[in-house]
Amino acid sequence: MHNTLFLRILLIASIFFILFSSCNDENNRPVLDFTDVEMVFTGTFDGAPFVRNRPYSYQGSRIRVSKFHFYTSSISATVGSEETFALDEIEFIDLALFQNDTAAEAGFVINIGRAPVDIYEGFSWGIGVDAELNSTTPDEYGMNHPLANVDLYDENFGGYKFFELSGEVDLDNNGTYDQDFNFVYGYNINFIELASIQSLELLPDVTNRIEIEMDLNKVLQNIAAIDFNTQTATSANPSDPIMLILKSNIPSSITVK
Repeated sequence: MHNTLFLRILLIASIFFILFSSCNDENNRPVLDFTDVEMVFTGTFDGAPFVRNRPYSYQGSRIRVSKFHFYTSSISATVGSEETFALDEIEFIDLALFQNDTAAEAGFVINIGRAPVDIYEGFSWGIGVDAELNSTTPDEYGMNHPLANVDLYDENFGGYKFFELSGEVDLDNNGTYDQDFNFVYGYNINFIELASIQSLELLPDVTNRIEIEMDLNKVLQNIAAIDFNTQTATSANPSDPIMLILKSNIPSSITVK
């Protein structure tokens, strides 16, 4: 009788020990529950979906855009005032892939990794390639890596092309597109650091989404404005006037939903 009782107590104790141990690592620290996180980028033009080669009105002219892409890097969730959780190192975002409203509204989706289930104070990310990665070259990466594309690297712009916008402009708005434009944004000094203080709740057993919208009209004219009559291409100079306009406008063109 006593032996049976002892064995029952031992069995119950063993079960509790196993359950407790499964929630802790070998150093007796709690095992964190991780969850998937995505970023979804959508492009708009003055609030309407941005669609490749669709005409948009701009300062009495009309423009259509065939290239609208950029790098985002150093993506982290904000744990506290001096602590972050790194999510993703680098991604390439192409908002000119979409040729109809439905696709444009669905956005460009990237998986940025897994993070502990928690409520974060916000998150941070950059537009461009951070200095450490910008010191590398495409031949250092496998073919599917975001930095492997040789067309997105130009040593004349200090490394990778952080942001590129190309298209045509109909200056007189008469139906004839009479001028090409090509804006390339680069150089370490022009890397843009962004942060959101919007609370980020990452839930278990679902794919969590961070939704970001970039309004191209505000990229072109917000704090300062591009004049397509005189400004159609960037020069290989970190202080190029077009580059500085883009640098000043991009942060305020972005909305975290």
